[in-house]
Amino acid sequence: METEGRTHLLAGAHDGTGLSRRSTERGTVLVMVLAIVAAVLVIGAALFMLAAGESDVVEYGVDGSRAFYLAEAGLERARTWLEQLAQTDPPTCPEEGSFVDQTLGGGRYDVRVDKLGGSSPWSTAYEIVSTGDVDGVVRQIRAVIEHETFAQYLYFADRMDDIWFITGDSLDGRLHANGHIRMSGSPWFGMKVTSSKDHFILWQDSEPVFEAGYELGVDEIPLPVTQELVESLASSAASEGLYAGPLPGRRAKYEVVLGRNGALGTLSYRAYRKVGGSYHWTDWTTVDVSSFNGVAWFDEPIRIRGVLDGQLTVGSSGDIYITDDVLYEDSVPGQGPIPGCDDVLGMVSAKNIIVAATGANMHDCEIHAHMMALDKSFTVEMYDQGPPRGDLIIWGGFAQKKQGAVGKFKHGGGIVHGYQKNYHYDRNLLSNSPPGYPPTGKYLVVSWEEVSAPEA
Repeated sequence: METEGRTHLLAGAHDGTGLSRRSTERGTVLVMVLAIVAAVLVIGAALFMLAAGESDVVEYGVDGSRAFYLAEAGLERARTWLEQLAQTDPPTCPEEGSFVDQTLGGGRYDVRVDKLGGSSPWSTAYEIVSTGDVDGVVRQIRAVIEHETFAQYLYFADRMDDIWFITGDSLDGRLHANGHIRMSGSPWFGMKVTSSKDHFILWQDSEPVFEAGYELGVDEIPLPVTQELVESLASSAASEGLYAGPLPGRRAKYEVVLGRNGALGTLSYRAYRKVGGSYHWTDWTTVDVSSFNGVAWFDEPIRIRGVLDGQLTVGSSGDIYITDDVLYEDSVPGQGPIPGCDDVLGMVSAKNIIVAATGANMHDCEIHAHMMALDKSFTVEMYDQGPPRGDLIIWGGFAQKKQGAVGKFKHGGGIVHGYQKNYHYDRNLLSNSPPGYPPTGKYLVVSWEEVSAPEA
C-alpha cells in the first residue's frame, strides 16, 4: 500500500510540475509570436509608407516631365503661328500674342509672345515664354527666336544642274538643294545636308562624308521673287541708303572698293559711262558705311573688292564681279572672321555673282560675305579654262537660282580647271544677317533656357 501510495504521490508530484513548465513555455512563445507579428506589422507599415512616398516621387517626376513637354509644345505652337503669319501676303509680324489655358495630354500650357526691339530694322525677333502644368507641377521655358534668312545657309541652290561635289571639296555649313545633289568620290560636309529629292546621284563607289547627317525629301524652300526683292532693296537704298542709278552706254558699270587706300569703314565707287562717243571713268565718291542704313544699290553691273569694316549689303540690277579678295576687317586671312566679328557683308545680284578671271584671282580667292544670285548663279569666269587656280575660300555662303560651276574635274581625279571648293559658314551670321536680307519664312531658335516657374 505504501508503495502504491508513494507511487501515486510521486506521480501526482510529477504531473503538477509538468503543467507549470508547459504554461510558462506557452506564455513565452506567445509573447515571442506577438513580438514578431508586431515587428512584421511595423516593417510592413514602414515599407508601405516608403512605397507610397516613392510612388509620390515617381508621380511627381513623371508629371514634371509631362509639364516640360507641354511647355515645349507651347513654344512650338507659337513658332508655327509666327511662321504662318510670315508666309502670308503681305507677311505679318505681330507685336505680341498669347495662348492661354490650352489643354493637351492631361495638362495645360500658357504661352506669351513678345516682339523684341533692336538696333537693326532688318531682323525680327520674339521672346516666347511657355509654361506647362500637370496636376500642379509646373515647368517653364523661355526662348528667343529670330527670322531665318538665307544667310543661315552656306550653300543653297533652287535648281540643280550637272554640277558635282568631289573629293577634296570641303563644305562646313548647312547645304540645301531643291533638287538632286551629285557627288563623286568623298566630298566632306560638316553640317546637315538637305534635299527636296528622295535620293542623291553618286558616281560609282563614291563615299561622301556627312558629319552631321542628311535628310532627303524635305519641303522645297523657294527663293524670293527677283523683282520684288530688287524693288525692296532699291527702295531702301533710295530712301535712307546709297543709291547709284542707271548709266548711259551698254557697257556702263560701277567699280566698288571697300576700305579704299586703307580708309576702313568706307565704301568708294566710281562709274564707267558713255559720254559722247566714248566711255570714261568718273572720279571716286567715298562714303562712310555707318552714315546710311546699310543698303547700297547700283542700277548697273558692278566690280567689287576690298576690306569691310561695318555692316553692308551691296546690290546690283546686273552681274556682280568679284575682282580680288573681299575680306572683313575683323578677320584673319585664310582663317576667316574672328569670334564675335561684327562685320557683315551681303551681296545681292538680280543676275549672276561671278568670281572674275583677274590676275589677283589666279592663285586662290577669299571671300567674306553671304551672296545671293537671284536669277542665275554664283559661278567663276572661265572656270573651264587654264590651269587650276587653287582654292575658292568662302567664309559666309551663297544662295543661287541655278547651281553654278566653279571648276572642272575628272571623275576619279582632281581639279583640271578653276577652283577647289573650300567653303566655311560664318557663324556670326546666325544672329547678324546682312541688312535687308530676305527671310525664308521660318524662325530660328537663337537662345533657350528653362527658368524658375511661378507657383501653379
